[in-house]
Amino acid sequence: MYTAALLREAFHDFEIVSLVEHDSALREGTGHHGMSALVDLVARKPS
Repeated sequence: MYTAALLREAFHDFEIVSLVEHDSALREGTGHHGMSALVDLVARKPS
């Protein structure tokens, strides 16, 4: 399971533009619907 801390560590060389943990209701077909813990990451690779 991914966490914000794990992603921050994995992408430590990148500029973190946005890193947000949240819970959202998902509907992805009959096999998966309901609340899910999510981590959104937007990062920029250094030039």
